[in-house]
Amino acid sequence: MLLEARQVTKSFGAFTAVADVDLGVAAGEMIGLIGPNGAGKSTFFNCLTGDYAPSAGTIRFDDHDVTNAPPERHARLGIGRTYQVPATFEDMTVLENVMVGAFLRHPHRGEARDAALAVIELTEMTEQRHLRARTLGTPGRKRLEIARAMATQPRLLLLDEALAGLTPAEIQRAMDLVRKIHATGVTLVIVEHIMEVILTLAERIVVFNQGKVIAQGKPDDVVRNEQVIEAYLGRRKAHRR
Repeated sequence: MLLEARQVTKSFGAFTAVADVDLGVAAGEMIGLIGPNGAGKSTFFNCLTGDYAPSAGTIRFDDHDVTNAPPERHARLGIGRTYQVPATFEDMTVLENVMVGAFLRHPHRGEARDAALAVIELTEMTEQRHLRARTLGTPGRKRLEIARAMATQPRLLLLDEALAGLTPAEIQRAMDLVRKIHATGVTLVIVEHIMEVILTLAERIVVFNQGKVIAQGKPDDVVRNEQVIEAYLGRRKAHRR
């Protein structure tokens, strides 16, 4: 397994947001994490990226123990991530923003620039490369967030609601980009509320509810799972189906 989480628990005081969650991600997979609001998926996601240290359990990436490692060690080992709210450098250009990610592998400015330009071409932002980040709309900011993460040359990329706030047409373009990134060999774990995205993109879906994994498997199997239906629709509506 490229990524292996075992019995991961995260508590905030007396509240347990994630309880004894296991997850294995093989190289080359594209996995979706879904669940109702407050289900624990974002907390678990942040444990995987090093933004939270688990209260219990272990996380290994490529046979390295990253359970309590800081985000920068995750990045150096090959784990990239995006944020729900894009964290752009507003007064820097698109190219400069992507170069920030590229400097992780390319300490010399010229090499970082070349690497950033290649990622900008991949993410179809070549025409915007000289624009200031603050001039971009939501689609551009989301794409820039992905580009900067890709510039770190991740082996595993974790996308945190990278398609939220987009129009249907923009979602289709963004899905095409995700497929293109996956085709380069990058393993993907996606947290997303838009079910169309997860059902279309993910090869395997992991469903969270009340801090625990209640189902996982192929999309067609998961959407027919009674526990999943109940978690999303409520007991009364689930029984009416």
